[in-house]
Amino acid sequence: MSEDTPPAEDRTTPVTLELLTLLAAGVADLALDQLRQSADRAQEVLRRSDLRELLTDGVVELRKRGELATRRTGAGAENHLETMARRAAERVAAEGHPRA
Repeated sequence: MSEDTPPAEDRTTPVTLELLTLLAAGVADLALDQLRQSADRAQEVLRRSDLRELLTDGVVELRKRGELATRRTGAGAENHLETMARRAAERVAAEGHPRA
């Protein structure tokens, strides 16, 4: 190793810091670019004359997706509280107690 060459630790640290700085700047630039594009798209949507119909269609579509998702998971089959109430009523009826 010559006198002009810094130790290995000194050579990697500035490069690593420089690389991290450049990566952070790149990520920030990408995020800002995506934000600008999203803002431009939002402005285009707000300028539409059929915005009310577009929102209505979106709500209908989301509702349909929600129905499909609950059917797929079985969550929409029956309400848990209704099931518990029915079981309690059946238990009371089986015990012969008059209903309140």
